[in-house]
Amino acid sequence: MILRSLRWRLAVAMALIIAAVLAAAGLFSSITVKRELDHFIVTQRKNDARAGARVVFNARGEIIERYPAELSSYDIRLAPDGALHLTRSNESLVVKTPPLRVGDTNVYFLPRPELRAAAVRRTIDRRLVAGIGIAALLAIAVMMTLFRRVFAPVEALTRGARALAGGRLDTRVAVRGRDEVAELASAFNSMAEALEKNEHARRNMVSDVAHELRTPLTNIRAQLEAVQDGVMTADAKWLASVEEDAALLARLVDDLQQLALAEAGQLRLELEDVEIADLVERAVSGLAFQNLVVDVPRGLIVRVDARRMVQVLRNLLVNAIAHASQTVRVSASANEIRVADDGPGVPPEHESRIFDRFYRADPSRSRSTGGAGLGLAIAKELVELHGGTIRYERPAFVVGTPASSPAGQAASRRLGAET
Repeated sequence: MILRSLRWRLAVAMALIIAAVLAAAGLFSSITVKRELDHFIVTQRKNDARAGARVVFNARGEIIERYPAELSSYDIRLAPDGALHLTRSNESLVVKTPPLRVGDTNVYFLPRPELRAAAVRRTIDRRLVAGIGIAALLAIAVMMTLFRRVFAPVEALTRGARALAGGRLDTRVAVRGRDEVAELASAFNSMAEALEKNEHARRNMVSDVAHELRTPLTNIRAQLEAVQDGVMTADAKWLASVEEDAALLARLVDDLQQLALAEAGQLRLELEDVEIADLVERAVSGLAFQNLVVDVPRGLIVRVDARRMVQVLRNLLVNAIAHASQTVRVSASANEIRVADDGPGVPPEHESRIFDRFYRADPSRSRSTGGAGLGLAIAKELVELHGGTIRYERPAFVVGTPASSPAGQAASRRLGAET
């Protein structure tokens, strides 16, 4: 179970790498030192006497012979206990082997070079092991420090993801540095912010849909109960009132469905070359508003789905008429269509949200000032689906036609090929 953890798998891998490197370094160092030492010993043997190094004392305890000549650099002293002491700078050697008596002389044989070499090898091995141990401890300390720095933000991301999955959409993680983990933390925060925003929008939408459906449903239910109780008569006027509320419900459901399809990119566009003047003429047809000024020259061609674009213009016109004081003006050029009114306009604090679904600047939600609040949202989705743009410039809504930019033309051609 532990080995499934990324931390432990990396730790084991690093430990194996460190062990392999230290073992290789130690083995190579040991082999190299021992090989050089053996080479030195072989050379020493060739230079030494085949009988071995020796010191010869006479009967009076005086040195009468040193072999080899290198022993002359040693201070040689015979202790009362019979041990032979050889010293030179920081090097000392004690020979406790009894001498060999030859006539009236005593011959002390010094240890063979290989015996001293074995002691040297043991010393080298001990120091190599100690060095490798210290290096391993340092490597482990560095590894744990790096792991702590790397995995601390990863653990924070894990806790954040679990909190996010538990419904805490306000969860954020601290971003430190500029490495890949920091980029991942930034992406996590962006995702959490988008989820929180979408959840907030979803709750608002559900609340708005419930609010918009409640009024006509309440009206229909109240009128039905009034007829059942005998308070009202199911005459033509009553039927017309019920039909109006039912039509309102149907329009709201159709608008919601159309908006959902547009946002999902599943609306099928039937693109064709059409004059802007014809689109405007169809949009203003049937609107009961006297001071509607149309200033659209002939000959301006745009490739759009005529039915959808007429719906866009009608939504903008209905919105303009609802807020106009006296006049609504429609104008067009080769690049855009403009719908303006002489009303007070949208308050600056509401301009950034006028294309949001169910959003209305009028907090009272009066039907006389904006209906369900879906018209501008649908207009925006339909225009962008064509590859165009829509924006509010006080006091007008401006539709950038698809043919006004190469991107829009490419989008139109692509959509045309799909239909």
